[in-house]
Amino acid sequence: MQTNGHDQGRSALIVYGTETGTSQDFAEEIGRCLERLHFDTDVAGLDAVSYNDLAPYALTVLVIATTGQGDFPENARRFWTSLLRKKLSPATLSGVDYALVGLGDSSYPKFNWAARKLDKRLSQLGAISLLDSCEADEQGDEGTDGAVLAWLEEFRKTVLNEFPLPEGREPIAYGVFLPSKWRLELVSATETVTEVANGNGSHTPAAGSSSSDTFEATLTTNQRVTASDHFQDVRFMSFKTPHTINYMPGDALAISPQNMSIDVTFLIERMGWQDVADSPIRLVSIRKSPTPNSARLVTSPIFSKADLTLRTLLTEYIDINAIPRRSFFAAIANYTADEMHKERLLEFTDPQYLDEYYDYATRPRRSILEILQEFDSVHLPWQEVTNIFPPMRPRQFSIASGGESKHADDGSTIFELLIAIVKYRTVIKRIREGVCTRYLAQLPVDTKLQVSLKTEGRFSKPSELAGQAHLLVGAGTGIAPLRALIQEKAAQASKTALVFGCRSEKADYFFHDEWPALSSPAEGSNEASLEVITAFSRDQKAKVYIQDRIRERSDLVWEYLRERDATIIVCGSSGQMPKAVRQALADALLEQAQKRKAESPTKSIDTAGSDDEESDEPIEDHEDAEKYLARLEKEGRYKQETWS
Repeated sequence: MQTNGHDQGRSALIVYGTETGTSQDFAEEIGRCLERLHFDTDVAGLDAVSYNDLAPYALTVLVIATTGQGDFPENARRFWTSLLRKKLSPATLSGVDYALVGLGDSSYPKFNWAARKLDKRLSQLGAISLLDSCEADEQGDEGTDGAVLAWLEEFRKTVLNEFPLPEGREPIAYGVFLPSKWRLELVSATETVTEVANGNGSHTPAAGSSSSDTFEATLTTNQRVTASDHFQDVRFMSFKTPHTINYMPGDALAISPQNMSIDVTFLIERMGWQDVADSPIRLVSIRKSPTPNSARLVTSPIFSKADLTLRTLLTEYIDINAIPRRSFFAAIANYTADEMHKERLLEFTDPQYLDEYYDYATRPRRSILEILQEFDSVHLPWQEVTNIFPPMRPRQFSIASGGESKHADDGSTIFELLIAIVKYRTVIKRIREGVCTRYLAQLPVDTKLQVSLKTEGRFSKPSELAGQAHLLVGAGTGIAPLRALIQEKAAQASKTALVFGCRSEKADYFFHDEWPALSSPAEGSNEASLEVITAFSRDQKAKVYIQDRIRERSDLVWEYLRERDATIIVCGSSGQMPKAVRQALADALLEQAQKRKAESPTKSIDTAGSDDEESDEPIEDHEDAEKYLARLEKEGRYKQETWS
């Protein structure tokens, strides 16, 4: 190991752990910041590195998102596991200088948990942090961008102090164009398909590509389940694969969408790419390698098709309808001769005009195609497509099936999904549609797709379900993973309470016809295994939400949490709902604690019904109730699965 990180010259490794691509985008922005300070940089996913790869670099920057219940993103888990090996000593990472950016969402209980754990472990292994970590919050006034940009300015100052530039050498000015590291090129007519696939510029597939864990599934049902006059189109979709695949409640199916041909054609014509749109192309590296590990660590951005064309690339691998990040504006500003357009585009990338960016792009949900329509002086070279546009990433949908409904008699596997088709009118009165749900909505039955199973959100191990009571709270399509759990528990005697909220009993009360059979006492039993409590917010003059029902049924909350040692699972949209539910649970616990104390003032309150001393703590006020919920969370008995 190196004795200090400055022996490796001006080289930097920037690695990211991501599910949605935000961490990757920030990692690349940090890489550009360091390039302007004359660092040779490698940017790579955490799935491409091990802890041994950090030492050859003068500086390592880690950008890590937190997912699920304080979990690491899928592409970061192997790296994290490698850091936990018992053989590692406190000097394993001695000489490694690092900086850390965490991306989180404060509507989740374990805010930025992955970043905090990673920071602690790196320090335990001897790595030295150059400055305080950034903890960005998706729920913040300026989203994650505001926190990261403020941190990036401090990071830049720290790096210049720790790694001063030689006398007479200045940072590369912000307006100076940095060269690309990848480029598309035409395949000549003399090259065979085999040569293209195995020769120059062929790289390992990364984000956005098909990978070895995908499998083929056939769409067997695509049915609207909301009322025809309801504002939202929600689909019940079923997929079938001949393989026997075991999955559990909380697992998700990842589906890669495709862009509509009308959008792809528009972009090709808008940019004047018609002459090359259907010719064979490939991706080649034009970067230099600052370390011997560079060629191994940094894989091509996307795809590995031998018969790739620009049209195929734009259809299957590039997200041309994404809401652009600031880096997109910086990139396209280099390809306009209109000074007014250039100035405006660069404003969107300037930290002091962050509100301008949000008002123009994020809040009205403007797409990349719309922006290229408005800035019609921009003409992009097709060779730079992978450097300018974001990759198409698979979208994950919670699986709604469980128990006996998972497998057919022939051993094939069935995946049932409940998908809200994203379509809405923005503040600027334009219709927006979700890329993946728009794609799925128009698919005919018998369509075959490449999908993959994601297990990081799994609620529990199969062995933990038997006899475990559950208090389930779901809103809208958040019922999907809860239905899977209810079906999984159907053959067990364990108790389940479901608090479900939607707009209207007639319009969007999903799976309502399944609950009566499960709500009836089983043969030989005096009580039902499932109790359903509903909140239909728009079916009466005064709106009623799930948090209202939770407060009304404080007796049930007490019974499940304090007497049955139940696990709480909350599913639905992120933002205010999870916070409102947690507050309602605390209120319900306090109300029941005070009620029981008033009824038996001289008797100590039986708070748990178990022998665990920690679970016997009294609840005297809201702080006690919150501490109790925090303990359940720590024990894995309070879980959230929410999405924006």
